[in-house]
Amino acid sequence: MADAVEPRLAQTPERGITFRAIMLACALIPANSLWVAEIELIWYTGHPTCVSLFFNVVFILVWVALANLVVKRYWPHRAFSRGELMTVYIVLSLSSTLASHDFLQVFAPMVAYPTFAASPENRWDEFILPNVPEQLIVTDKDAARMLAEGGVDPYQWKIIRAWLRPLGYWATFILALVMGLLFLTIIFRQQWIEKERLSYPVVQIPLEIAGNLGKLLRSRLFWYGFLLTAGIDIVNGLHSLYPSIPEIPIANAFEFREYLVRRPWSAIGYTVINLYPFAIGLCFFLPTDLIFSCWFFFLVWKAVEVASAAAGVRDMPGFPFILQQTAGGYIGLGLIAIWLSRRHLKAVVLKVLGREDAIDDSREPIRYRTAVTGFVLCTAYMIGFGTWAGASLKIMLVFFAIFFLYSIAIARMRAELGPPAHDLHGADPGRLMADTFGTKQLGTGNLAVFSLLWFFNRAYRAHPSPHSLEAFKIGERLGMRNRRVMIAIIIALVVGLAAGYWAMLHVLYVNGYTTTQSGAGLAFATESWNRMNSWVRVAHKPNYPSGIAVVLGVVASLLLAAGRLRFSWWVFHPVGYATSASWSMGKLWFCMFLGWLAKALITRYGGAQAYRRAIPFFIGLVLGEFMLISLWSIYGAAAGVQVYHFWG
Repeated sequence: MADAVEPRLAQTPERGITFRAIMLACALIPANSLWVAEIELIWYTGHPTCVSLFFNVVFILVWVALANLVVKRYWPHRAFSRGELMTVYIVLSLSSTLASHDFLQVFAPMVAYPTFAASPENRWDEFILPNVPEQLIVTDKDAARMLAEGGVDPYQWKIIRAWLRPLGYWATFILALVMGLLFLTIIFRQQWIEKERLSYPVVQIPLEIAGNLGKLLRSRLFWYGFLLTAGIDIVNGLHSLYPSIPEIPIANAFEFREYLVRRPWSAIGYTVINLYPFAIGLCFFLPTDLIFSCWFFFLVWKAVEVASAAAGVRDMPGFPFILQQTAGGYIGLGLIAIWLSRRHLKAVVLKVLGREDAIDDSREPIRYRTAVTGFVLCTAYMIGFGTWAGASLKIMLVFFAIFFLYSIAIARMRAELGPPAHDLHGADPGRLMADTFGTKQLGTGNLAVFSLLWFFNRAYRAHPSPHSLEAFKIGERLGMRNRRVMIAIIIALVVGLAAGYWAMLHVLYVNGYTTTQSGAGLAFATESWNRMNSWVRVAHKPNYPSGIAVVLGVVASLLLAAGRLRFSWWVFHPVGYATSASWSMGKLWFCMFLGWLAKALITRYGGAQAYRRAIPFFIGLVLGEFMLISLWSIYGAAAGVQVYHFWG
């Protein structure tokens, strides 16, 4: 752990994964999935699954914890334990990853769009549909059209029948995907949680809510932070409904391109200062070197863009290949995580091969042999699914190798450092291969499969792996049995998939994705297929500089990691390098600067004691924003009006 301070929790086991906690969480999953779909996909009034700590889950946890305080006072023997409250958090977090902006919200409109959009003018019945297995898309034109236009009853048999086959096929793939990631998490669990004892900053606030909410509510500093952000969101929420009320500028408080209009300075593009209180509060719990690296490298990338424009580099499309370099940074982070765990992984392999003394796996959720076998079988199924859909075996091997390196990198960075967001838009394995090798060499079958697998590779903000790993960390902190934690994760994923299917189809058939103000559903529906249409109509030549940029990104992240291992004064973190050029960092960079400045000043002049005293204030900043924006989003969805859009 770098410099985060963990909450003081009891080390004795307590009641945790219980039947009643699981039942409560499962009962909340459908409403939670519907809420996420409404506010992210339809009304675009908040994006809880686009940050590491989901505000929808924190909102529910706070209300359950408040109700539990009442029960504890009058019926203490019936009150939930801290472990049971965190069980609700675990289950809702995992289910939210499936209902997220980067998973089923993309999936639902995407699998229906080719049939809806195909016309004699675009000739998709020649270029797109013949290359896509009909089992994997909605082939009923009326069902596809009604999903796009909305205003219909989603429970008609005609609609249900049109979706049964594609949902069934994709359910097998999605379950193989999330279970494969879970098995991979189990393989790394002991090394990252028990041996290295990584800090897992993201779970600190939920643990405080579950264990110390009463104490927080008695803290004056907490209420200062809470009322500050709540007041801002109340004023801005009223401004969105009644524009005559003045607004407190939080989002887009300052936009540089309004003043930097001439080249080369205009090359910085859309660069803004945002003042999100929740982000400043979250950053207070992160290591200072990570926070510094994030905003520092963001400014470095902007300087690179300006320098490229000043140099007049125009004859190389994509230059300076910042996206590709950061994608390489993620791959490098995955390789670094594997290297740091190499002795543990060697022991796991020996255990699988029959060396009983290699490593003790008696306290693992399942034996390592079972975990490795499960991971191999799930990966083999996904690769086989891709080849059945039209891709080549070697391309699918490369595709999932990159995907799992991304997954390991994200899980590791969240475990060790807890960045507030990690998205990597537009750097899916399919695009990296299409750019590097050219679309003609890949062939239409591979390109079609890249398009079909786009829904969980569009971005990686709500990736299931870190949430599974954080669940095991919570279990370790509260003395829960690992096997029970695993069972809770599996229940969350299965119930979450069913609830996510229902929620997406319900909101889209009621509202449509071509008629909503946000346009998010239309973008999700069209992005991968328009990209494929471009690929198959005009052959893209290999872009070798793009591939070289990916390799340079890998090398840069490895060198930054080597610097951290070799020099104690080294403050440049490879996670900051990899995450700093993303969409989310463009929103959060100045908040991270303010969070870094506040933490640096408090720890420098007040030490660890001042840091601990300040914790309630920064939790208040986070909860004040999360609670108020949740209430605004519920009101907007219920009333059918656009409300304050505070993030995203």
